[in-house]
Amino acid sequence: MDMIKALLIAPYQGLVETAKKIKIPEEIQLDMRAANLSEAVDIAHSAERQGYELIISRGGTATLIQEEVTIPVVHIDITGYDMLRVFTLIRDMQKGVALVGFPNITRGAATLCSILEQDVQIITIHSSDEVRGHLEQLRLQGYTVVIGDVITVQVAEQVGLRGILITSGKEALLDAIEEGRRLYTLFRKVKHQSAYLRDTFQTLPSAMVLLDESGAIIEHNDKFNAYGLSPNRTAPVFQQLVRRVLEGAGAQWAQLDDEVGTYDLHAFLINTAAPLVGITLDPSPTHRQKQAVKINNSPTHLPIIGESEHTRRLRERIHHYYAHTDRPVCIIGEPGTGKDTVARAIHFETFAYESPMIEVDGKRVTAAEIDRLMVDLLKIQEGTVLIKTLEALSTETQQAILSLINSKPEKVRVIALTNGTLETLVQHGTFDYDLYEIAMAYPLHLPPLRKRKEDIPAFVTYFLAEFHTENGNETLGMKQDAIDYLKAYDWSGNLTQLKQTIRELSTMTTQHYIDLQEVTTLLSKQASAHGDVPQQKELLPSIPLQGTLKEIEQQVIEKVLVEENHNQTKAAKRLGINRSTLWRKLNG
Repeated sequence: MDMIKALLIAPYQGLVETAKKIKIPEEIQLDMRAANLSEAVDIAHSAERQGYELIISRGGTATLIQEEVTIPVVHIDITGYDMLRVFTLIRDMQKGVALVGFPNITRGAATLCSILEQDVQIITIHSSDEVRGHLEQLRLQGYTVVIGDVITVQVAEQVGLRGILITSGKEALLDAIEEGRRLYTLFRKVKHQSAYLRDTFQTLPSAMVLLDESGAIIEHNDKFNAYGLSPNRTAPVFQQLVRRVLEGAGAQWAQLDDEVGTYDLHAFLINTAAPLVGITLDPSPTHRQKQAVKINNSPTHLPIIGESEHTRRLRERIHHYYAHTDRPVCIIGEPGTGKDTVARAIHFETFAYESPMIEVDGKRVTAAEIDRLMVDLLKIQEGTVLIKTLEALSTETQQAILSLINSKPEKVRVIALTNGTLETLVQHGTFDYDLYEIAMAYPLHLPPLRKRKEDIPAFVTYFLAEFHTENGNETLGMKQDAIDYLKAYDWSGNLTQLKQTIRELSTMTTQHYIDLQEVTTLLSKQASAHGDVPQQKELLPSIPLQGTLKEIEQQVIEKVLVEENHNQTKAAKRLGINRSTLWRKLNG
């Protein structure tokens, strides 16, 4: 058999990582890309132009690709092994869990739930349009976690639920590769377009799009993709140019001002019968990257993790108070305490997923950019301006921010993030007092992780589920004594440090469950860098001074043994006795 040039388009990165770990048949050259839905369709079009003969994908992404290309598309099925993995991953979750998916996912889920004695609400859908309605209803019913395919997880983040993806394992991927080999022999197709014309289009020095009479893009080259233009801004300009060209006005020129830069456009008629209009795009001489101000039209909503008293009160305060004030809110906390997540939660409670969030980087933004943002806000009329690192604003930019707050549209709210040094800056005269008063009128203080350690187990579960999706690893949990050790750590880097630690542990372990030895080994390496130390007194409750001296001694010995992971040599050394004496006391 000839070499088969195949492309795996994975709806999530973890599927790519899983594919890297399996043995691919020698006659298949399997390349891999991570993309979902419309982005995946663009990649599939490009793959067909590049001579790929087979595409492997999953779920709704595979269905969309199959409708767009002429080469065989193999669907990766959800297997019983895949379902078993995700149900194992959620087994310790106490609150309501639901599974929302197409029949291929839900068909065997009820039986598996019964076998594993897990209480999971199962909802079958037949169209992706049904997902949002079901998830919003689940949220109202008190559910907090939803299991499903990529579209289910994406919508879950938008409506405020925690989504866990049903990932595909090695077994499902190997089955799909074998099916692809069979399909290749049956459906090898002849390319319908001339290779040199396709190459010319793709290698043009300018970005180029082809549009139909409605202004919809039917083809574009890779240069256009590289610009990363916002569809919300390009569509109106493109539609106007197409209309003018087709009305007989001849070639047209215009300028596109997108959130990533400014572009000069040239529109011209390609075909009158179709009809078809071409537009080339080139960066304007005034083009520049506006990295300091980013407009996010579809901000994701991340859940506020944890069940500590602090976390419960935080969720309540956001829901009942901070989401309903029209005054600026200032979120204060050390780096890595989750300020951005809380800001997004406030935005979501206020506007849901219907309004944009404009992120302003206080370290790089200029007064001119704030003035330009004010013009945009008058057009947008509704949304959130998120000012990061408020303490880093220059003196000139502070005045521009103050003017923005005083002149913004009524339905535009301002949230600022700071590390808590504003008072000192005001005292030193480097931060405007009027801006300080307005920004600090409604402060929200976030404690460091060392003050809310009871939330650590919830974060461990959440991060492991996230890495399972991203990397395709097999780590399903952490042993209790290992979690206890994490709770005894200082965490000067807060949630950022904890997440990185869990990520590293999930990659270094060879087991399904991270154990104490792996945690102590890694944290001992970090301790010198961060100055964090495990506080052993927090690992176990204090020893009650009841009973005889011998009984109390026995309790001390047992506690030290647990802390030393039952290593008798280390325990004896800590107790100041030799190993034989320890053995006698344990067995006396």
